Amino acid sequence: MANCQPKVPEVKYQEESWWQDFFTKDLAEFYASLKGLLSAREALLKELSGDVAQVLANPQRRDLALRVLFGGLDENCLEKIRRYHPNYYSSGYIDCIKGGTAAHFYREVLEITLGEQGYKEDAEKRKELLNLLKTMSLEEIGKEKLGVSINGYSYSMMKNLSEMKGIVDVIYSKIKQAIQAQADYDLDLVKAFEDFLNKSIKLLPLYNPFTFFIESLYSTPRPYLNIMYGEELFSDPVRNLMSKYGVELTKILDPGLNVQSKNDELAIIGHKDGSVGKLIDKLVWKIYIITSELSGYDYSSVSDELKKYLGAKYNEVTSAGYTIERLVNIIADSESEYEEYCNGRYIEVKNGTIESYGETLMPYDRFLELFSPLLFLGIAWIEGNSLYLVCPYQGRLPIRSPIRSRAGW
Repeated sequence: MANCQPKVPEVKYQEESWWQDFFTKDLAEFYASLKGLLSAREALLKELSGDVAQVLANPQRRDLALRVLFGGLDENCLEKIRRYHPNYYSSGYIDCIKGGTAAHFYREVLEITLGEQGYKEDAEKRKELLNLLKTMSLEEIGKEKLGVSINGYSYSMMKNLSEMKGIVDVIYSKIKQAIQAQADYDLDLVKAFEDFLNKSIKLLPLYNPFTFFIESLYSTPRPYLNIMYGEELFSDPVRNLMSKYGVELTKILDPGLNVQSKNDELAIIGHKDGSVGKLIDKLVWKIYIITSELSGYDYSSVSDELKKYLGAKYNEVTSAGYTIERLVNIIADSESEYEEYCNGRYIEVKNGTIESYGETLMPYDRFLELFSPLLFLGIAWIEGNSLYLVCPYQGRLPIRSPIRSRAGW
């Protein structure tokens, strides 16, 4: 008999107020900050629309335009841009525009460029504009027509932000929840992005028991869920409460035994496709992608939150007394093809045995013993017919390599 005492007391899935708080506060505040950021960006682009010569000639728009294009750059960097000479192999990036500068923030994070053909044209047009500013006054430039304007694109960061808004739109449409929170940043994009980032990080499983709960239901064996949350998780009242908020669970894998009751008892449970649980998971992984991207831009205040989560959980002790690190090492020692799990290893279950392309990997009960804690923490997961597992990162912390497939890229 499984221990009915929940081992994660901060997860209060039996209480409707706990569910309500997430959707009316945590998620709603995140949604408001995201919409506020997108609106502020649109307002900025509208403010700076038109030929850049006329924008610079207008004192009310000039400072903002110069900040967007060249803010935070020292004279050495400006001179490097003036001398920029593109070639066939050039990426179009100016190396001196580093993270932490306004120019980098507007170009790399908010994807606002000069010109309509992307980063290569952006680099060429910045060079031309700087050379003009060195020889002509702003009033003189204002009499010209340069034929180039400040534009916004949706390559990486902004594409993810747009998709995140779409995800939350669908979530709220499913639960028919009114949203009260609002955020208006005017043209202060720095404040808007900082607020959005803070609200995003508050949604991650390391800090938010609700999303931890949702992530733990992605693909975890029912016996382990009983141990960690108690058998009440599968009661009718809880099932009805979860359904009210669009979270629906289904069996995604069982041991393939001849006894149906045993199959149900030992099955791996996960979110139904299109359910709110699956959407929240997708949103969480979008946030991981964003923090990973930002951490690579030399923004010292931003951590790669996925690595941070995995690092925090790596030394966590399971109910059986193992650390997660120990379980990963056991799998690595016992499976000569461990690295195959990094990109997803095809599996199927036959008569209580895990197989891969006809090769026997392990008995199903051994699979439950090794993988249940990893699946519960999201360090391993099942997607379709494949089993994924973290990969060692430079021999120390683990990372998930197939982030894109999990986040819906």
